[in-house]
Order: sequence, then structure tokens, then C-alpha cells
Amino acid sequence: MAGVYADKAITGTKVDKRENFQRLIEDCLDGKIDMVIAKSIPRFARNTLDTLKYVRMLKERNIDVYFEVEKIHSLKDGEFLLTILSSVAQQEVENTSAYVRKGIY
Repeated sequence: MAGVYADKAITGTKVDKRENFQRLIEDCLDGKIDMVIAKSIPRFARNTLDTLKYVRMLKERNIDVYFEVEKIHSLKDGEFLLTILSSVAQQEVENTSAYVRKGIY
């Protein structure tokens, strides 16, 4: 157990603003972690491109990303389901953001 990497709820859509996510990726690339356990795809990243980018990056280094809710292992399961579910998560974020903006204005 390397630790818990949790970011404050500032933004989930921009991984560059998520300090602990970046630290997680760095620790993975430094060989400190061989498996990432994420509660769900939207907790890992809420942007389809980022989800696929980081899952692929880790997969190239034989680091499994396991999504508990969806029961998906990146090293075992295909990318198709991950892509679909990640797209759904991204759409939910965009919808929520739109609703919030409408409520503010």
C-alpha cells in the first residue's frame, strides 16, 4: 500500500490542477506502485482523453488500474467499455457544469 492519493474537490476535469493525481502518476512512473485502485472511472478522471491517456501510460509499464464500481482491470479488460463509461462520466460533468452556470446567472 503506497498510500491514498486524494485531491480536494476543486476540479476533476483538469488533471494538471490535481496535485495528488500528478503525484500518483509520478510514483507509478518511478516504480513505487504496481496497481492503482480507483473507486470509479469518474474518480480517476472525468475526461475521456485523460482517462485513456493515463490508463494507457500505466498499462505500457504493466501497472494495472482497477476501477471498483465498474469492476474493470485495465490490464485484463478491453478498452472499449472503459471508453464508453468514461464518455458517460465526462458528459455528466459537462451537464452538471451547465446546470450550475444556469443557476448562477
